Amino acid sequence: MKAAQRMFFFLVMAVVLVAVASPVSASSIQSEVLYYVNVERVNAGLQPVVLDGNMMAGASIRAKEAQVSFAHQRPDGSDVKSVINGNCGWFGENLAVSQANDAQRIVKAWMGSPTHRANILNRHYVRMGVDCTKGSDGHYYWSLLFAGA
Repeated sequence: MKAAQRMFFFLVMAVVLVAVASPVSASSIQSEVLYYVNVERVNAGLQPVVLDGNMMAGASIRAKEAQVSFAHQRPDGSDVKSVINGNCGWFGENLAVSQANDAQRIVKAWMGSPTHRANILNRHYVRMGVDCTKGSDGHYYWSLLFAGA
């Protein structure tokens, strides 16, 4: 059992190193969310996702928009998918509001919600973007975007 745990740890660390070394310049919180999302995916027997620049830009926009209108629709009424450039067959979004800027806690909360959990564990997703911004109300607004190939 310890050998399997050790192998799992090294696999997850390799995923994190690949993500950090990717051309996407990720903040610590973004790298942490990626890590915890991929721990959940690998534990479920799924391939890890990677950070994607286009998805990161979209997540940044959506985190700011969530302060204005906390909904899976953009404040101007357009479809949330319009936040990314280009087309993707599979697309999903997780939003959250929290009082703490804590990646592990937010991923745990998403995993406790059936619809958010379904996004994190969707086998079709291969790319993600995430951002967290502090609102003028003192709360943290989170956006996690997923896309297929």
